[in-house]
Amino acid sequence: MRKKATALKAADLHRLTISLDGLNDEIFKKMNDVNFPVTDVLDGIAAAQEVGFTNIKVNMVVKKGTNDQEIIGMAKHFKGSGVTLRFIEFMDVGSSNGWDMSQVLPSQEVANRINAIFPIESIEANYPGEVAQRWRYVDGSGEIGFISSVTQTFCHECTRARISTDGQMYLCLFANEGFDFKTLLRSDRSDLEIANAIMFTWSGRNDHYSEIRGSNTAGSKSSCKIEMSYIGG
Repeated sequence: MRKKATALKAADLHRLTISLDGLNDEIFKKMNDVNFPVTDVLDGIAAAQEVGFTNIKVNMVVKKGTNDQEIIGMAKHFKGSGVTLRFIEFMDVGSSNGWDMSQVLPSQEVANRINAIFPIESIEANYPGEVAQRWRYVDGSGEIGFISSVTQTFCHECTRARISTDGQMYLCLFANEGFDFKTLLRSDRSDLEIANAIMFTWSGRNDHYSEIRGSNTAGSKSSCKIEMSYIGG
């Protein structure tokens, strides 16, 4: 990240979202299955701030029994740093992560733990359909967020679609198939026709997996979903 921070800023990128599931190397590697040291992530964040990035978010996926002991340490580290830390409930995205409801730590409990040490209060969303619930430290030292798609579903407010590298448009993180956006884009249709086609596709969506998931969907036929690593989270 340090090597690319200046180039990213020069390319007119305005915001960054970085994944960091803990400050302990062993725990971080266990969560992301990648041999990448925490110090390099933190150095990359510092480099981004040095070149002028002011809109930086750090996402921490919280998996009960694996990294939830890192919650307070992460909050303390980023409190007052200008970086917005967001806690994400461990989700059954894709079919390969062995998801189990018993591994989910509800966002409310995460908030309670933080509030007991660093008092926080909820604040209004930036825009309709914002995924993260916004909170701020009462002492004015920053903002944190909670993404609670397991215990507090928001399917009815979702406004997000994702496009994979092979041109498939997915209307839900939990989808098992996409729509051929690449062929549509490469057709001789006008911009208006393409926009209408996208709106028609979106208006027909009936994705609400987060609202209907069972207590444990891993391994079932219905849990055969697109991997998050394939569509970029």
